[in-house]
Amino acid sequence: MHARTNRFVLQRGQTLHLHTDHAATIVVVRGQLTLTTAPQWLGEQVVTTSTLLIEGQAQSAGAGGWISLTARVPSEIQTVASKRRAPAWHGLLQRLLPALGAWRRHRSGLG
Repeated sequence: MHARTNRFVLQRGQTLHLHTDHAATIVVVRGQLTLTTAPQWLGEQVVTTSTLLIEGQAQSAGAGGWISLTARVPSEIQTVASKRRAPAWHGLLQRLLPALGAWRRHRSGLG
């Protein structure tokens, strides 16, 4: 699995709105930022969380979606997004299809 990286430089007070997937990681190369996660539903309320990130710290983007990174001081970040893997059910389906075909051929031979 390969990772895709991007670098961003933010001035104090500047906010970067970034769409991430669940496998993304934010690395603070320099400075301090506030990471605000993508909105998530909790019951009937929309909830976000904010986390202070400091130089040298890495943080998962959470569930993915639109996040905000606000620089408290001039900052540089690197985002690392892994290639998405196929869902687990996809592999199961690939293994079941040949068995289903064999079952259908067997069943039609009996009828």
